[in-house]
Amino acid sequence: MHVIFNQCMRLNFSKALFTVFLFTIIEMLLSTIPFYFAMGTSSAASSASAPAPAPAAGAHTLFGAVLSFVLTAAFIIFVFMMLYGMFCVTARMVQKKNVTVGWLFIAFRKKDKRVLVSSILFTVFYILLAFLTGILFNLVVDKTGAFEGAKNSSSYIMCFFMIMALVFIVSFIPFSFVHLILYYFKETKVFASFALSVRILWGQVLHYLGFVIYAAGTSLISVILLSLVLFFIPKNMGTSVGIVTMFLSILRLFEYYKVLSRVLLALPIYFFFTIGAIQVSQSDYLPPSESEK
Repeated sequence: MHVIFNQCMRLNFSKALFTVFLFTIIEMLLSTIPFYFAMGTSSAASSASAPAPAPAAGAHTLFGAVLSFVLTAAFIIFVFMMLYGMFCVTARMVQKKNVTVGWLFIAFRKKDKRVLVSSILFTVFYILLAFLTGILFNLVVDKTGAFEGAKNSSSYIMCFFMIMALVFIVSFIPFSFVHLILYYFKETKVFASFALSVRILWGQVLHYLGFVIYAAGTSLISVILLSLVLFFIPKNMGTSVGIVTMFLSILRLFEYYKVLSRVLLALPIYFFFTIGAIQVSQSDYLPPSESEK
């Protein structure tokens, strides 16, 4: 696997990095839509809590909250469908097939119902997981007295989102290969793809995580070190420190993109190697591109 990964990195890293960057830009732009409605709902709720609110204010706030939730759910579904396209891109790179930017949007072009259903299942799962994590986090905070008197502070919010991100990453591990299964096994049903992903990783999660960490390489170490440096840099220390902080933030973002690109190339390698659908080649020869049926 290491030989194959290094070979793919030499041949496809720049393409993978561009794909990750494009995916992130699209995701950021589209995320502003539910965020805009969420902020509007929050403002409406603040106005409705004022003395003697109008009867329509509560209904308007409820409608805004429902609309914000629906848009957020639709955005998450869209992201998972785009993620399927990302896995298709990197899987085809590993298979040494022709890859274009259009493959990033393949879930919308081919209209595979399995991809849509799996994206909906992922969305429902993560929304429920987010609610459960939020409830448990608040219970722990109340019981321990942590963040007492500062429940809406930046440290409280940062701690919550760090825990949420960790929970999401850990919960995604058993289902890492769902999109690749849907891509490679054309006849596999949605629920069967989830079960097969769990079965592939059963008993070898540590080996899988070790390979992913190996694939992330020194870029992962750079992200961790830069995050620690930025955390300990004092705020409001003048223009010169602000420029250094901005430079380090940009550098960390670039290293983060490199980590994502390397990991997204590593996942299909591990998947294809596990199911026996990959062969080791010591040369960088690229066979003629294959057209998708």
